[in-house]
Amino acid sequence: MTGRLIPILIAMTLALPATLEAQAGPPGQAAAPPRTIFDGATVIDGTGAPARTGMAIVVEGEGIAAVVPVADLTQEMREGAEVIDASGWFAIPGLVESHTHVATMANRARAEFILNRQLYAGITTARDMAGDVRSLMDLQRASLVKEIDAPDLYFSALMAGPVFFTDPRTVSSAAGETPGEVSWMQAVTEETDLAQAVALARGTWATGIKTYAAIDGELLAAITAEAGRQGIPVWSHTHVGPARALEVAGTGVRSMSHVCSVGSAAIPDDVFREGQEGRRTGFVDVDLDHPAVDSVFALMKRNGTVLDATIRVVVQVGLRRMAAIDTVNAARPDEAADSAGARPGPRRPPIDRRRRGVRAGCETADAIALTRRAWEAGVMVATGTDGMTPPASDFPALFDEIRHLHDDVGMPMLDVLKAASHHGAVALGLEDSIGTIEPGMHADIVFLREDPLAGPESLRSVELTVKRGTPYYRRDFVLGAPRAGPPGR
Repeated sequence: MTGRLIPILIAMTLALPATLEAQAGPPGQAAAPPRTIFDGATVIDGTGAPARTGMAIVVEGEGIAAVVPVADLTQEMREGAEVIDASGWFAIPGLVESHTHVATMANRARAEFILNRQLYAGITTARDMAGDVRSLMDLQRASLVKEIDAPDLYFSALMAGPVFFTDPRTVSSAAGETPGEVSWMQAVTEETDLAQAVALARGTWATGIKTYAAIDGELLAAITAEAGRQGIPVWSHTHVGPARALEVAGTGVRSMSHVCSVGSAAIPDDVFREGQEGRRTGFVDVDLDHPAVDSVFALMKRNGTVLDATIRVVVQVGLRRMAAIDTVNAARPDEAADSAGARPGPRRPPIDRRRRGVRAGCETADAIALTRRAWEAGVMVATGTDGMTPPASDFPALFDEIRHLHDDVGMPMLDVLKAASHHGAVALGLEDSIGTIEPGMHADIVFLREDPLAGPESLRSVELTVKRGTPYYRRDFVLGAPRAGPPGR
């Protein structure tokens, strides 16, 4: 692609929403949107404000028109409206799953199962953090036009250093093509034309660019700056080695995933250098109370960066097991010769060929303590899971993450609900349309039988999920079975 085509591609991408709106016909030709009034609910709006009893939520079409005390409903509001008795119910904003993977290996039936279970549990928005965009675009369209019962789905295009693209997950997500050489999974270096790379990522209809591994701080800063110029956020792993957490936070990315990796800021420079030079690999013990960790949180707060903590994946999988999965323990040629007796001498530790370097050791208690420090420092914490519950579970993984934030981290439920709605919206850059129950926002609302401020288990008392004004009653939910296939992590 020549340099002259890049401005054209960017302009075409920017013009697409207006083009689609024009194709829908003049606004004057649209039918008046239906009006629904949810009457008498206790509203917890997701802003952090206290609960308000005896409220009416007026929905017109896909949006919230008004949130007023029942006594303030006018006859004009009531006229022609369908009134749903919500007295005894508690209304919270639709939940946001900030870190899911539904198409690492494209499987439409499996993805629909995951998304269906999320929607009927109150999740109205999901952020997929890298997968096969060809499948994700299809799922996004199907959800948006309500062809399938699913949350609104947003997804990322991935950028990483060339060495990352031997990872089998990238091979699955680029099936039939070469990972690292497709628009949704691009290998980037200091030689990459970033204006072109970002434009190509935007052309996949991605909402954000995910940066994963083998990227240094200078390159990450350049990606973030170019993405900002083109109006797309960057969602980064907290450690993308050689860029560590402090460098990542300093670039002003929109969100950072995996709280344990904040510990990379505390890895001694000489140890980190040995990792970059290939002389050691794997996890190293660090002082997680190091001031550099607090500096990461201070930068995140200052820049408005959301922490996608993913405590659940630490608890469920355990980083020691993850290390065994992520490390390629194949001997180097000289080590193989040593073992054969050709070159006697001390054996070196195995080197991870895909992710050269070291990472900070971090157990469950560390992940919880780090998340607590981030929250206490004023960092916005979102609810991402990076995983899913077994197929037989009636509720998705988000409920586990919510429980960890409340029971283990110690966040009050008002803060937890804000994390599970508004902060997820901020990470997506969609805080002006989702994440709170306010006039002008999408009508994404969850109605519960039990008071959500009583504790995380009350969130399982879902009666009704409203997504963009469409009701999905929990009583209609039937747990299905996904098509057999490998997990998508």
